[in-house]
Amino acid sequence: MKNSSPYKIAANMFSIFESKIYRFIFLPVLILFIGLYTFFYGFYTIPLPTGVLGFFRMAEPTTFEIFYILFSATVSALITTITIYSIRTKLSAGTRGTVTSLFGVLTSIFGIVCPACLGINFLAFGNVFTAQVPFLVPYILWIQISGIVFLLIGLYFVAKNAYEKKCIMCAEDGKPIDIQKKSKVTRELDAKFIVLSFFVIALLVYQLTAIFGGLGSQKIGSVEEGIITIDSGEKIVIADMIETVTPKAGFTTRVQWGDIVAKMVQEEVLDPQKLEGILTKNYRQEMRPEWKAILAGEDITLSIGSDNAVFMMYVLWTLAKHNNNQILTSSPIASYFENYDIGVGRAGYGDVLLLSLTPEQQAIAKKVAENAYRPCCGQSTAAPDCSHGFSALGLIQLMASQGYSEKEIFDTFIQFNSFWFPETYIKNALYFKATEGLDWKDVSKELVAGAEYSTLQGSYKAKNYLKEKFGM
Repeated sequence: MKNSSPYKIAANMFSIFESKIYRFIFLPVLILFIGLYTFFYGFYTIPLPTGVLGFFRMAEPTTFEIFYILFSATVSALITTITIYSIRTKLSAGTRGTVTSLFGVLTSIFGIVCPACLGINFLAFGNVFTAQVPFLVPYILWIQISGIVFLLIGLYFVAKNAYEKKCIMCAEDGKPIDIQKKSKVTRELDAKFIVLSFFVIALLVYQLTAIFGGLGSQKIGSVEEGIITIDSGEKIVIADMIETVTPKAGFTTRVQWGDIVAKMVQEEVLDPQKLEGILTKNYRQEMRPEWKAILAGEDITLSIGSDNAVFMMYVLWTLAKHNNNQILTSSPIASYFENYDIGVGRAGYGDVLLLSLTPEQQAIAKKVAENAYRPCCGQSTAAPDCSHGFSALGLIQLMASQGYSEKEIFDTFIQFNSFWFPETYIKNALYFKATEGLDWKDVSKELVAGAEYSTLQGSYKAKNYLKEKFGM
């Protein structure tokens, strides 16, 4: 209909919901999309008999994030409901409407970024993981806005096609089309649609199987009331292991800040006010006196705990991304970080000499960085591509510049990583105790920091063992 107007299209769209059946469809679909978006954004995790499924979130949601999720979920539910209406009434959703609305939904999910490691969250094959895309970090807001725009465009075309009543099985004269006389192109599209539908269903079944597949498995060991009983009969109190790996008091090191923070502020790569703004706005954390002292340039020892994990991440992150060091500048992904800006100072990448290392210290820093990983991806610290990768590199370089040995740096690296990725290292500690009888203090932290236990793939060695053995 050529005389269709946005007002008439909108009026027709709302008239669809005068029917109880479409209101009934819309509400559960809306709840489904809200659940999907909030899950990918790390608002909650899903407890399962075989473990916990979900993402780790370090901050309370911002007002924009809440709006973004609710708006995207609402429009996605409208698109889905109108599409169902079109199918039920044998209306064509229209190629433009289908593609645009689908692209809108995908872009909205694409804009859901893990606040902990600045990657994009995915659910695949029964596991959740985060794809590292740091080069997109400066554009996340625009990606989210694009998702909103595409959703609105998709909603318009879907509603427009519903208003214009395009019949999927009718010719221009309104008579039914003989299915056998469909064009070759139409038949090929139908076949592709059927194949794609089967693929999606098979993928969903596979994921559900991977998630719930262990429900009926036999467990050799036992876990009861927070206590694991291993093959030797020894009992491991899980709460005690958690306190060992991530103590409530945190860890205090002998590493000194020296004048490095004062240099960072002087070079304007670190702005205390901007950092305070991010901590209070994004993480709901008020500046503590000891943090203010560090930012004022006082020479204080480094510490890490659940209360200051984010603060330490940002300060060390800033140090590593600006310090002109060969480890950073020779990284295979350095080209992605030109004018890299994390919001706590100015943009830049390896543009200031903050730490001077001797050849011996540089060799130690390089060796540790190349053999120290993080559970959010498969990259070593020598190729930092996320917040924790840069933070770990900053820690390694700072310790190397003060003459610490490889072993001391690996030990401290694991202490910091344990508060950034607590589940991984608590389960690693349980794994070594259950399989080798080793207390956490006796486990080689260089081994734990390596690819076998600290990459995304490696972290599942302990997780899968504990799930299969104890159902946890």
